[in-house]
This record gives sequence, C-alpha cells and structure tokens, in this order.
Amino acid sequence: MWHIIAIGYLFVTVLFAAAQPSIARALIYLLFWSVLPSLFAFWVVKTRRRNKLMKMQEDKAEERVD
Repeated sequence: MWHIIAIGYLFVTVLFAAAQPSIARALIYLLFWSVLPSLFAFWVVKTRRRNKLMKMQEDKAEERVD
C-alpha cells in the first residue's frame, strides 16, 4: 500500500521540480524534495523489514531451545 503513496509523492515532486524556471533550481528541488526523502523512506522500510526478520528468527530459535 505504501508503494502507491510513494509513487504519487514522486510524481508530484518531479512535476514540481520540472516546473521550476531554471535547471539549477529544478535539480535542487529534485534532490531535496524527491531523491533524499525517497532514499530515507526506502532505508526505513528496509531496516524495519530486517529487524522484523531478525526478531522472527530469534523467536524460532527460542522455541527450538524450549
């Protein structure tokens, strides 16, 4: 579900950057409003998924010991 929100956000920010009057300003807007927030969001999702898998593995290991 979050994929739809991310695609919509990227679409809006890329169009906003494309509407800027100069190339330099468009690249700055693209970097700070599209690329960096997207990288942060993907990092958060990846970290949460990794932590969830590690927690599941720890729980399985505890069940085997018991």
